[in-house]
Order: sequence, then structure tokens, then C-alpha cells
Amino acid sequence: MTNTDSPSLPDVTSPRRLARGLLGAGAALLLALIVAGFAFADAEVGGRNEAPAFSLTLLDGETTISSEQLRGQPVVLNAWASWCPPCREEAPMLERVSKDLMPEGVAFVGIVSDDTVASASAYAEEAGLDFPHALDDGSFDAGYGIDVLPTTYILDANGGLVAKHSGPISEARLRVLIEEARGGATSEDDSAAAAAD
Repeated sequence: MTNTDSPSLPDVTSPRRLARGLLGAGAALLLALIVAGFAFADAEVGGRNEAPAFSLTLLDGETTISSEQLRGQPVVLNAWASWCPPCREEAPMLERVSKDLMPEGVAFVGIVSDDTVASASAYAEEAGLDFPHALDDGSFDAGYGIDVLPTTYILDANGGLVAKHSGPISEARLRVLIEEARGGATSEDDSAAAAAD
């Protein structure tokens, strides 16, 4: 059998073919990222993407809390776990800000992710976290896409997603985002808070 009788394989060593292959892969990756970005929320509320609906059971095992119950007020959702050192570092600040702003109509809810009720309850009590905490059964993560712990989501009173902050959030940044959810922040305030992070 001669070399001309066998089926030829594409020449992948050709710079032109390699460039076309990389360009095609890059285009596919870009398309996937765009689709993933739109998958977070399908609807807009007041110019913002509507946050996914959720209904979770609080750590007491009996009470449920849902996104629908929280409508009408700005909401801070903080995904955390008792075993997470950055979550533990952030917790006292969240408690302090919640005590300051909950009387003014801002809701705070801890979303316990990848943890047990026993461990989360023990830590919440030890740390003096008084705002409600719900155990994620996987549905919150599926809708919101928790990529790292802690992650904080700020919603406006209409259920629109104002911001997602992955990793520990500073008090200055949190307060600016809450003010934005209330309808009063400016882009200069946001830039200053981001610089403080």
C-alpha cells in the first residue's frame, strides 16, 4: 500500500489551520459566556434583571422564607458556611450593618451553603448573628450561581438584582450597594466604595 492509498489526515501543524481552529474555539467560548450571562435572569424589573425566585427553610427547620415575602424592601442575601474563614471574618460586619439598617426596612438573609444545619446554627449562635439564615437545598445555588463563599447579592424592593459581590465585601461597598438598591447611590459613591475594597 502506498502513501497515496491511505486516507489523509488534516494537517494540524499548518499555522493557517491552527489559527482557524483557535478562532473557532474562541468564538464558541465567547458564545457560551454570553449565553451563561443571560441565563442568570430572564426578566427585567425597572431596568435591572429580576433575581431568581427562591423559597428556603430557615435553620429552625420549620419556617420558610421566600423571595416573594421579601418584595417591597431592599434585600441583602449573603451565602456563607460555618467552615469558611472569610465568611467568619465578614460575619460581624454583616451583623453590625443589619442591626443598623433592618429597622429602616432593609432585609438581611443568610444563605447557608454546603453546610449542615447543626454546624451553621452553632456558628450563627456563637457569632451572635440575629438576622434570619436559611439552608440552601441546592435550589438557591442553581438559580443564583454561587461561585465562591462568601457571596453577597443585593436586591432592590422590586426583586431586581442590583449587584453580586463574590468574596468578602467591605462595609463601605455593602452600604453603597444597599443605598443603590434604595435608589439613592451615585456612580461616584460606587467607585469610591470599590476603591475601598
